[in-house]
Amino acid sequence: MLPEMAQALLEPEAYPEAPGKIELVQTQMSFLFLTDDYVYKIKKAVNLGYLDYTTKEKRQFYCQREVELNRRLCPEVYLGVVPITRDRSAILVEGRGEDSEGKSPLPSAWMAMGKR
Repeated sequence: MLPEMAQALLEPEAYPEAPGKIELVQTQMSFLFLTDDYVYKIKKAVNLGYLDYTTKEKRQFYCQREVELNRRLCPEVYLGVVPITRDRSAILVEGRGEDSEGKSPLPSAWMAMGKR
């Protein structure tokens, strides 16, 4: 069973570009959402010993760091880091509103975004 956020991000309405198709790929440490033109990557809240993504702050830091490091070699692919928020009852990429847990005006998750 997928977490609520991952399930919500399988819906085209969650994205600013409203893609026609969304494919989910899971790794040990991430969810990757492949849309028509972009790839969005969320770090899972895991501690595997050699990496620790257990807090929102750590996941944001490592998303930003991944984009910074990879952008040096592939600047046309790694576009940036975008927030995930909740607007009314929907979870949205780059939305305005509360965090995805409905607790604060700041995002509770961040995604690395790249061209497909």
